[in-house]
Amino acid sequence: MTKAKEMLYPVGVENLYIAMMTGGKDTADVVPTYDPEIYSLPTIETIGIQGNPTTATKWASNKLFVNATKNSTFALTLDHTALPVEVMDKIMGFLATKGIVFEKSDVKELPYFAVGFIAPLSSGDKIARWYPRVQVTPPQETYTTNTEESTIPTQQLVMTASPLLFNNVTKVDFNSARDGATGITAEDFMAQVVSDESQLETLFPAPTGA
Repeated sequence: MTKAKEMLYPVGVENLYIAMMTGGKDTADVVPTYDPEIYSLPTIETIGIQGNPTTATKWASNKLFVNATKNSTFALTLDHTALPVEVMDKIMGFLATKGIVFEKSDVKELPYFAVGFIAPLSSGDKIARWYPRVQVTPPQETYTTNTEESTIPTQQLVMTASPLLFNNVTKVDFNSARDGATGITAEDFMAQVVSDESQLETLFPAPTGA
């Protein structure tokens, strides 16, 4: 029996990965590019993923002829311990001067970035995933006084993953338990943002003689 036929289940979640989209925005003409620095942050407590599917049906001859589903966005809810100030400033589009940011009520488009994570499976294999076009929802904040029984509060970040303008890709998923997933690790997959099929041969070339 191959691993692809085994009953595997997730046993946790590892690092959060964030890569800022070059210029903060993509276009319909070319595959998007991202800043060379990918933040790998050991901060995930829970990441919730909720799709937004719509269904179109067509009946013919008293039978359901077509039942098609489209999912245009994902809501990502990240419960985390902390994120670096540098990362928060970048995803919020803040430019600080002397450590000071002025936030205005003007309409603005927040920067786009890629979000990814690794989730281990019961077999030792791993799922690795990129959402290549994500925006953050301005977070709610709470500050609470210290007590004798101090705890580290959980913080929450809400994000929306939407389709790339170039190819409509909303997420890219790697699973090392799949047949054919040889010579690639989850860490290899997360070493750069994977957002289009044209990248596969360049990023993960077939072994010589294969």
